[in-house]
Amino acid sequence: MQNTLYLHIGTEKTGSTALQSVSAKNRGALLNQGIFYPRTPGERNHIKLTLFAADGPNVRDLRRRVRLFPEDAHELFKAHFAEELRSEIQANRCPRIYLSNEHLSSRLRNVQEVRRLAAIVRPLAESVKIVVYLRPQPELFLSTYSTSIKTGRTKPLEPPKRPQDPRYNYEKKLSFWADVFGEENVIVRIYDRNTLVGGDVVKDFFSIMGYEPGSDIEIPTMRNVRLDHHALQFLLEFNKYVPPFINESVNPDRGDIANALSTRSKGHALAVPAPVLRNITKLYNESNARVARRFLGRSDGNLFADLEYKDNPDEETLTAERAVEVSAHIWRWTQGELAKAKRKLARLKTKLRSM
Repeated sequence: MQNTLYLHIGTEKTGSTALQSVSAKNRGALLNQGIFYPRTPGERNHIKLTLFAADGPNVRDLRRRVRLFPEDAHELFKAHFAEELRSEIQANRCPRIYLSNEHLSSRLRNVQEVRRLAAIVRPLAESVKIVVYLRPQPELFLSTYSTSIKTGRTKPLEPPKRPQDPRYNYEKKLSFWADVFGEENVIVRIYDRNTLVGGDVVKDFFSIMGYEPGSDIEIPTMRNVRLDHHALQFLLEFNKYVPPFINESVNPDRGDIANALSTRSKGHALAVPAPVLRNITKLYNESNARVARRFLGRSDGNLFADLEYKDNPDEETLTAERAVEVSAHIWRWTQGELAKAKRKLARLKTKLRSM
């Protein structure tokens, strides 16, 4: 029995990748501090927590990432996962353990799924704390739109239109976790560098566990693949002809298209009209106020700082000329990568001949 288990559930687009990368890179150093980050749910991202607890239709795309096909492979995984996780944690007795997967906040969509997860994590510790980071819904929409295109979307993403949309209604989302684990065990943080400890989500999360990272912790270099408005427009069309998956397997023809595009992305970010973003804010003002009062004790009901959205000056559609320019860049980038690979192969051949 451990003292406390911290379950980090996201939300998506709030620095989860940075936290998980640091955690995977520094398992040994963290263990020396009495903090354990297991491997059973995933070497870096604990995606298997979501794959275990969520209903099948919600995680089909995630199953592709870890190659949990066909269906019997998924069922076999679920039959053994809980015991494997328990065994690993019991073998590494630490006062603090934590699990992290941002999809828990978006793919577990009802109380039954959260209870399914609770059934396997509650026996692992004397207490379980749910940690969640929230960002303004318009920012979540913009980031979600961009990521969905990078991962294969072929149609424009419609902005949320319902106040009860489970992805954007934080009150509805958090209620599931509060009902199962207890409201007093849900720790809500705002994803805002002005309020995060050290202006950083990694330092902020560790502070919740009473730990301040020192010189013993190595921070991996994180490169955010940012695509500008025209690159995303190009990729949206490209996805129709070269999808990321074929027959549930990764499509080798796709290569590293997002990285290739990022090397020319110097323009404005994804252009969404300001009135659309303001309307998203308006949709969730009331539910956000209830979250602020219930989980943060803010009597004024202010969950986020006031944000002003302005129209992006780079909203024109992708022209044929611009599409050709983007294609030419991808061609040059690909040739450069091939040249690097050939030089590396030549050096390896030379080294082998000298042995």
